[in-house]
Amino acid sequence: MRRGLLHAALLLALIPLLGGCASSGNAEDTDETEWSDDPAWDEDDGWDDYDDWDQGTWDPLEGFNRRVYAFNDVADRYAVRPVAVAYRDTVPGAVRRPIRNFLANLREPFYAGNHLLQGRGSAGTRSATRFAINSTIGVFGLFDVAGAAGLERERSDLGLTLGHWGTPEGPYLVLPLLGPSTARDSAGLLGQYYTRNYHAPLHWADIDAAERYATTTVRGIDTRVALLSLDELMAETGTDPYIFMRESYLQNRRERLGEDDWGDWDDDDWDDEEWDEEDDWDDGDWDDEGEDW
Repeated sequence: MRRGLLHAALLLALIPLLGGCASSGNAEDTDETEWSDDPAWDEDDGWDDYDDWDQGTWDPLEGFNRRVYAFNDVADRYAVRPVAVAYRDTVPGAVRRPIRNFLANLREPFYAGNHLLQGRGSAGTRSATRFAINSTIGVFGLFDVAGAAGLERERSDLGLTLGHWGTPEGPYLVLPLLGPSTARDSAGLLGQYYTRNYHAPLHWADIDAAERYATTTVRGIDTRVALLSLDELMAETGTDPYIFMRESYLQNRRERLGEDDWGDWDDDDWDDEEWDEEDDWDDGDWDDEGEDW
């Protein structure tokens, strides 16, 4: 029973990612134009105008992935996204921000461990220092005091650690409810789950299971709120949303491993104050997982 509950928490933790992998319509309009009405759509060939983007991407599981993607789309449209919109509209930003800071602070030990596993001692020390400062001076992480002092957050995960040590990426994979991934990143998710007792502060503190699940659920909703702006972006591209999400995810992960040249791309750009506080999209939301892992 306990294992079943833990896996339920695991799903809740990453449900918001299906917002990234599933939403294909305008953020305010669920009655979207049918794909078949688009001039680029062909009954037999699909999105012919976007074949160039699709070239060169290894996707041997595309048939399976598209079916899972469609399932995730329905789940997001009728369950997850409405909850996220209600949370955004009813909870003031001044309240959501400290909650987001608190939840992000809980992940710092996990980031630190992965930086150290990658041989990046300075980054690991910085994450550990951020956790110590924000957990004390920052009142359990409600305030990002370390960030204000110039110690910026640098996210990482086991998928990136495996990639750093040469593990092949493997095929692109859409996970039910969990969203976009690869074979390597999925292995990283499993590793994070089974090592949660070592890197999750909520487990260190021996918090009751119900409270951990509640924290994970709130984090999932908050992450989906941060991804709401992606819905509109996907709609504006006019491309196949499955391909858009696949290419965006793979390029993001490869860039973080230094495998793609994105010029002056900087993770910190996603946290710039020019982004609307309520709609900013944080690239870390692709791969951060819940604290019950």
